[in-house]
Amino acid sequence: MDKLVTASAAVSSIPSGSTLVLPEPGSAGYPARLVAALSALPGEGFTLVCPGALRADDILRKWLGSGQVARLIVDTEVPGGRVEGVEAEFVEPALLRQRLQASAAGTATFLGPVGTHERPAEDGSRAMFFGDDEFGPLPALTPDFALVRAVQGDTKGNLVFADDVRDSVLTVAKAARGTLAEIDELLPVLHPRLVHLPARYVASVVGADAKVLG
Repeated sequence: MDKLVTASAAVSSIPSGSTLVLPEPGSAGYPARLVAALSALPGEGFTLVCPGALRADDILRKWLGSGQVARLIVDTEVPGGRVEGVEAEFVEPALLRQRLQASAAGTATFLGPVGTHERPAEDGSRAMFFGDDEFGPLPALTPDFALVRAVQGDTKGNLVFADDVRDSVLTVAKAARGTLAEIDELLPVLHPRLVHLPARYVASVVGADAKVLG
């Protein structure tokens, strides 16, 4: 199945109220073209999850300030301060990563540290103690869509990521219910041994241009 579309067509499938997750802005896994297309969305009430340093470029900051984004979940302070009208939730970096990893593994909850900002899931489970630290069941974080960038991919949606961001991008892609990907080098087909993320996780792909190389 050919999943090649334009950036605008890719994000048009995102309904109001969706939760989106992005790899670290500025990294090799950050999909600048897809982020630019977000401003054309007619919806509102979006939640954006962004693990890693939030180096918000002008395009991302414009979308955050558009009134479409209601909530931001991050593990670092937002450069330039909070965005007006957007509720910001700060989660410890390791905990945010664990919540996404749990979802990627298909686990609804996991045993994590219970601090002042993290409460156990209300499932009747009792807290556990290791030394002086309290642990309890915490919920996984499952975004509706992941927006990612791949260095190579084919029109079916099989993807290869840059080595330095492969693990982190794989986590956000597998944690989400669907993935939208922009691809630097679009190939007719990828050898199965090269594939980092199989096509079954990917809803649509956006190429650097309309031509498929090869």
